[in-house]
Amino acid sequence: MRGCEVVNRDIVLAKMAHIQKNLARLNEKRGVSSVDFLKDKDIQDIVLLNLQAAIQGCIDTASRIVSDNNWGMPGSMASLFDILCEKDVISDETRKMMRFMVGFRNLIVHEYAELDMPKVYAIFNGELGDFHKFLKEINSYIGGSQK
Repeated sequence: MRGCEVVNRDIVLAKMAHIQKNLARLNEKRGVSSVDFLKDKDIQDIVLLNLQAAIQGCIDTASRIVSDNNWGMPGSMASLFDILCEKDVISDETRKMMRFMVGFRNLIVHEYAELDMPKVYAIFNGELGDFHKFLKEINSYIGGSQK
């Protein structure tokens, strides 16, 4: 990964802190069994809201870095992560994961009633480390001290 060119570090760090708050809220619910998750609408809402917010935070962070560096106009939210990968800000593995998460975010926002809750549970229990990987790579890029 290469070092930061031009970026408003304070704004990026604030966005990263917001993502971490969402992840902390999700971690509070991680011990719930799949049976309890599938029957408890309140837990589902908490998980979906915080997943959506964490993903949106990643999109906003990527957008800020791309914009601050004048790296062009992305064709979609997902393509923000292609640009970050091309500029060696994030790894290809992280790029692919974030593209998936953008698609998942779109499902949450636009097809809430049709969501496959067992799939949501699997993402909730298996994908949160991917957010930490994204944050770590962004932190490395901006030269931050956040963990």
